[in-house]
Amino acid sequence: MDFLRTSWVMVLGAFLSSCPLLYECRQLDGYRFPVWTTTFCPRNKTEWDVRSSTFNCNSTSSYACLPNEHLTELLEFCYPLQVISIQKGLCLYLPKDDSKVDAYDCKNFRKGCPTENYRGSTIYEHPSCVSLGRGCFLQEPSCKRFETL
Repeated sequence: MDFLRTSWVMVLGAFLSSCPLLYECRQLDGYRFPVWTTTFCPRNKTEWDVRSSTFNCNSTSSYACLPNEHLTELLEFCYPLQVISIQKGLCLYLPKDDSKVDAYDCKNFRKGCPTENYRGSTIYEHPSCVSLGRGCFLQEPSCKRFETL
């Protein structure tokens, strides 16, 4: 048992120490479960599988990558549902106060609003739902991209 515990601590330590190097992420306080920032969500199934495996969510949760409630950062976490079902015409985000995913109507996006129901595990097929500007989704007509200095 001690070997398993020591192995798990070593794996977790390796992940935590490499996290800033790989994804420029940090753990956030105030959520009901561990939540990390990331610079990008998985962009294909292979990246999804790797990141999902890294988070090692259990049988009652699923890996998720969604914007925060202010649409200023992307978040990675194990959400306490096996499957995150999302209706067409919606993108999800994670509010801090109750840590329950909420929906954002994307029907006014210039392009990329999901036209069919989908799952959180296929968010990479809907990059408009995880492409952010200054507090907005980039596909919103009024959204401005980050300006570089």
